[in-house]
Amino acid sequence: MTTEAETVKPEIGEMKANLTKRNLQYVQEVEKHLRETGQYGEEQQANLIYEMVEKVLENQKQGVTARKLFDVTPTEYVKALTVKAAPVGETAGKWWIALDGGLLVLGAMMLISGVSAIFQGQTLGLAVLFVTFLVGGGAMMVLRKYAGAMRQGEKGGTWKYLVIAMVVILVWMTIMTVVQVVVPAKWNIALEPYPTVIVGVALLALRFYLKRKKNIPNL
Repeated sequence: MTTEAETVKPEIGEMKANLTKRNLQYVQEVEKHLRETGQYGEEQQANLIYEMVEKVLENQKQGVTARKLFDVTPTEYVKALTVKAAPVGETAGKWWIALDGGLLVLGAMMLISGVSAIFQGQTLGLAVLFVTFLVGGGAMMVLRKYAGAMRQGEKGGTWKYLVIAMVVILVWMTIMTVVQVVVPAKWNIALEPYPTVIVGVALLALRFYLKRKKNIPNL
């Protein structure tokens, strides 16, 4: 029985013949690194290269090179594929990704809030920080989805990412403002600056540890 990889081979050869010298070199480098990883069978490699060459040819008509299209080196391109294809299961499930984003945003906000309060004003309240954690985690999941589309060179991917990022920030800031105004002061207690800084640093350290331990991919 003829496999999908065998069916693709003649067609991919014809497609490669239409690539510019620079784009062909990029594709060949990606093929080389795919083989070196040892994580893909021949059929998987053929499918991945076929999909990539399709995108390159489509954008080549507008004078866009493969390097500019994907905005990564061939090695980085393969690394990104490896992260997405890795059978990480629960270790990189959506809840771990949300926790990673929540810890990053909460830790950064506490650190900034604490440092600012040392010199002037007060820190953000606990209610606001809690909402920051929840909304921040969800926001990072949304941004991750559109960042992936942008990196893969999907049509309009960059503009979609920028628009979604602006909407996410606007919604986030609106929710934080509403919570700060609506929630009573007794439930929105502000910590002292130095403890806030310490907790912020600890949360960022925890996030770094979990990211390595659970193999959570970058945005």
